[in-house]
Amino acid sequence: MITPPCTMRWDTSELSAERRSYLDEGLSFEQIAARLVESATVISSCIEPYRTAPRGEEDGRQIIFVLRSDQQTCDLFYNAPDGLRGRYWQSPDHGFAATRQLINGLLPKLTSERPPAPPEREKCAPMGFEDIRASLEGLSAKVWPRERADRGGPLWVEDHLKVLRWEQNERDGVKGRQWRRSFTSGDLEIKGALIGIDGTEYIPDGKRDRSCQIHKYGFT
Repeated sequence: MITPPCTMRWDTSELSAERRSYLDEGLSFEQIAARLVESATVISSCIEPYRTAPRGEEDGRQIIFVLRSDQQTCDLFYNAPDGLRGRYWQSPDHGFAATRQLINGLLPKLTSERPPAPPEREKCAPMGFEDIRASLEGLSAKVWPRERADRGGPLWVEDHLKVLRWEQNERDGVKGRQWRRSFTSGDLEIKGALIGIDGTEYIPDGKRDRSCQIHKYGFT
C-alpha cells in the first residue's frame, strides 16, 4: 500500500468538520476509485478536434466524457491525502498510474456508449469504438474535476486545504494559487488522448510534463 502524505504536509485543519471527517478517514486511492467506478454515470460525450495542432497533426481528435457522481466522492478523489492529487504529490509516476487505473476501471462504462458524431462545421474525422478506446488508452488521457458548467460559470471555489510543497511553489508564478481551487460539483471530465486517423497519439508540448506539473504545483 502506498503511504499517503503525512498530516504535517497535507493539512485539512482549516476545512469544515464535515469535510475533515471523510477526507481524513484514511481511504486509499483504490477505495476512492472503486467508489467512483461504481457510482459515476455518463452524462455527455463529444469529439473535440486538435485545435492548436502543429503541421502534420491536423487530423488529431479526442473523445471527451463528462461523468457525474456525488460531490463528496469527487472531493475525496481530488483532496483526500491518498486521492488523485495525493498520488501525484507522492510522485509523478504514482499519479500517472492512478490516472491510468481509474480510466481502466471506467473503460467498460465508457466504451459501451454510442460514439458521438463529430462537431458540425469543423473538419474532424469521426471516431468509432476502436478510436475511442485508443484515445482512452493513450498515454496522455486524463481525468480531472469539471472546471466549468455548460454555460461557462466556474464550478470551483478557493479552498483552505494546506499542502506545504504547493504552498511554497506558489511563489514562482507558474501555477500560482490555482492548486487552492476545490470543485463544487460531482462532475468529472475524462479526456482521451489526441489520436490521428492512423492511431498515432499526439501530445502537445505543454502537456508532456503534466505529471510533474501536478507533483510540483498541485494543478495543471
